[in-house]
Amino acid sequence: MPHLKSLLLPLLCISLSLTGLSTQAQQAQTPDEEQPIHITADSLDIQDLKGISIYTGKVEVIQGSLTLKGDKMTIHHPQREVEWIEVDGAPATFKRFDVQEQSWIKGRANRIDYRAAEKTVLLTGDAKVEQPGKNLITGPELFYDMQNKTLQANSTPEEKKRVSVTLMPEKKVENSPK
Repeated sequence: MPHLKSLLLPLLCISLSLTGLSTQAQQAQTPDEEQPIHITADSLDIQDLKGISIYTGKVEVIQGSLTLKGDKMTIHHPQREVEWIEVDGAPATFKRFDVQEQSWIKGRANRIDYRAAEKTVLLTGDAKVEQPGKNLITGPELFYDMQNKTLQANSTPEEKKRVSVTLMPEKKVENSPK
């Protein structure tokens, strides 16, 4: 699975899209996607002919500042190319440190789906993405298109809750007297 490395970070690109391009401070550090990936689980079932790898039981993926957790992670990789990743949990969670904003981005949902070719992330079931102290988006379904940098939050037939967005006001930095 040579392309797994390049797919874990996009699961969390929601935070990158909200904060813009990298800064000099970010460039000084090794980016998460260039760091080793460490996966732990209670079990692993690789079905190479089907192009599926299934991790179950307290699955945890760590790559740099990125941590992804769930009860089950299914990686679909026909011809050894990752097409999509499904993470199920109670809930499935992620967190990543945003160097530019100097804060953590956290998210959770009952299910997280990442589609590699489309570069989309879908968080389904009691979904939440938060930049603690700054922004919070919750809803039954959050869909992020990385190429078009769009976010859609929707209710679903199964979960008829309303979408909620909380934007915290920026704290003004006062100039010191001269």
